[in-house]
Amino acid sequence: MKRLAIIACACLPILAFSQNTDDADRSQIIEQRIEQIAEAIESDNIDYTTLFEQLTVYLDFPLNLNQAQAEELYGLAFLSNYQIEQFLIYREAYGALFSIYELPQIDGWDRATAELIQPFVQFKTSQKYEKITFSNLEKYGKNELVLRWSSLAETPAGYQPISDEELIDNPNARYLGSKDRLYARYRYRYGDRISFGVTAEKDSGEEFFKGSQKAGFDFYSAHFFLKDFGKVKKLAVGDYQAQFGQGLTFWSGLSFARKSSFTVSTGQAAPGIGPYTSVNENLFLRGGATTIGVENWSFSAFYSGKKIDGNLAADGLLNENAVVVSSFQESGYHRTPAELEDKDAIFQEHFGGNISLKKGRLHLGLTGVYMRLDGAINLNTDLYSQYRFSGSDNWATGVNYRWKYRNLLVYGETTRSGNGALATLNGLNINLDPRLILNITQRHYDRDFQGVASIGFGEGSRVENESGIYLGLELRPFKRWKLNAYFDQFKFPWLRYQVDAPSHGQDFLGQLEYNPSGRIDFYIRFRKKTKEINSRNAESGIAKLVNEERQNLRFNLSYRTSTRWRFRSRVEFSNYKRGFEPTSNGFMVYQDVVYDFKFIPARISLRYALFETDTYDSRVYAFENDVLYYFTIPAYSGRGSRVYALLQFDVGKNIDIWLRWGQFYYTDRNEIGSGKDAIKGNTKTEFKAQMRLKF
Repeated sequence: MKRLAIIACACLPILAFSQNTDDADRSQIIEQRIEQIAEAIESDNIDYTTLFEQLTVYLDFPLNLNQAQAEELYGLAFLSNYQIEQFLIYREAYGALFSIYELPQIDGWDRATAELIQPFVQFKTSQKYEKITFSNLEKYGKNELVLRWSSLAETPAGYQPISDEELIDNPNARYLGSKDRLYARYRYRYGDRISFGVTAEKDSGEEFFKGSQKAGFDFYSAHFFLKDFGKVKKLAVGDYQAQFGQGLTFWSGLSFARKSSFTVSTGQAAPGIGPYTSVNENLFLRGGATTIGVENWSFSAFYSGKKIDGNLAADGLLNENAVVVSSFQESGYHRTPAELEDKDAIFQEHFGGNISLKKGRLHLGLTGVYMRLDGAINLNTDLYSQYRFSGSDNWATGVNYRWKYRNLLVYGETTRSGNGALATLNGLNINLDPRLILNITQRHYDRDFQGVASIGFGEGSRVENESGIYLGLELRPFKRWKLNAYFDQFKFPWLRYQVDAPSHGQDFLGQLEYNPSGRIDFYIRFRKKTKEINSRNAESGIAKLVNEERQNLRFNLSYRTSTRWRFRSRVEFSNYKRGFEPTSNGFMVYQDVVYDFKFIPARISLRYALFETDTYDSRVYAFENDVLYYFTIPAYSGRGSRVYALLQFDVGKNIDIWLRWGQFYYTDRNEIGSGKDAIKGNTKTEFKAQMRLKF
């Protein structure tokens, strides 16, 4: 640990910097927001493509701030609800804006916020591709084809050859397909008004054009989306997303409703209906949806019907046309006979709609949804899950609101599920001073609330069995300084997984950021979370609750020494303690170097990281640069090093190529992973290649 600390100091050099401001690096801006979401989810196997799809659209078709609505501004991912509302008031009072330099004059805004969104916005009285004609579709539309391949250099146990006798005795002993992962996507976009395309993916271990996958890829997705065509505000056919209110009644896919250093952004401005272009095989809808606008009113209706994966229950078939599943399978993997048995196990339908009224600073919405299965779900008998949904159909209705009055913004949603249980979330943003914003968010989710497709702000991963009060602030005490902090007090009235009694906890985060110029950004962050969990030393089958405490301390410095060199240095400490067990400590330090070549259109990104954690409980997550539309946030645990290199170069103006190599090198083990994913040795090496063709 001492050696690592010495290296950490070496990675944070003191340099002299020019005060010339460069344009914000677009990819780095997106990365920062993704990392905030990933840290809250604490998973390295989440597809964030759809969540940030709109940002990539704005890179090619910048958002016209003189026409943007609240939902589109929320899609920028960096603005608080208060900033959005103040912007709309300013535009209404003073008319069209002419440049980015006007934004800091708006209450709640500053220069840093303006620079953050600058790559994604423009100021036009009208957009040249606004009118839909065949000529404009051909002239201003953009076609894009993306092809991606990735694979491991090592061969995990599930890909090793075994005898026919062993395979007969255990058909699930190895994966059916190769370890290659394949991805292909075609998409046409005309601003944010027209989008259509096809996406296909094969996961590692799945067959390809043989055996169980004679059609080639394991997963196919196609969509057609139209926006602002007369009274038809939105139309989606094929695969799409539907997101309303604060997410309690219905929200397909991921959301920004997570605790993070964006401490005053707990509310959501739901986009409604939108296209689906990701490869998560569960978090989307398939069918058709539309939104009709009449003056201040909008009416949305949607239908979805698709087969989903499920673990077959022990009692098997209800009849020849219906099955019983014990749970929905969300991994999307179909690599073994057992996983193939779960594929498309049950047919699921959604019928729903939303009515919204926008009048001045008041926004009201009513959402209703009905879900039906062609079989039934029969959950396991664990005591903590006894209030969760079982059966063949479920429904939910909810009312959401958002209202701006002077320096106050209030928002929320209250939802009732089919069994009569309630879930409610209510938030208040107060701008006490142009430099100080406060947020108060209350939520209460009944222990027996059974959402159809719900996402809610809170501590738990499900909208159920939780109450809490969240206090957040954003303070800019001096020019170029910003302090973000929150304190969240929560409780769980019923049992949870690995928690055999009602429990409670607290979560605190504080982050101080200093941005002396456009070339330097430094922040220090501390987070401490305490909640109750079962003791690992159960007596007579009774588990006693003990405190589980996690702490993280991070130092992060990003800086440029010229227009071509960019560096990022990070040091992070973590510790974990469960009851009276010894404290598990963790440490990570990394150095990033990004260089833009002078005479060729290419960029190379490099990282070298060292890490040491006593156990997996004290692991550290860190975002890594990756190919376009793909996000890597691995967990650093154990003892070793991590290195990767990413080369991006342009072949002409229409072809982009990415090549990536990354490797974990462990010094505390001779086997990585377990089961069929186990690798003999102490290295895990991945290769990745991607091509994007624009025409």
